Amino acid sequence: MEHKFLRLFKDGVWTGNEDRSIRVNGEWHNLDEYAKQHGIELPEGKKPKKAVNTKEEDSYADMEQSQDSGGSEES
Repeated sequence: MEHKFLRLFKDGVWTGNEDRSIRVNGEWHNLDEYAKQHGIELPEGKKPKKAVNTKEEDSYADMEQSQDSGGSEES
């Protein structure tokens, strides 16, 4: 069962009330205490890691080199 208050986490960051209060069945609770009492794992700190494409970075590595070695000469 997904708890509705978990929707207030965006990319692992709490976006709800600053005091981290939630209302369950008409009663206000502290989010951290409520989760601990009910064994609910909060998604904080579990941001998805973005994959880095190292092949693409390697293919553009030569673009950073200077262009002094060829082409036209200045007089």
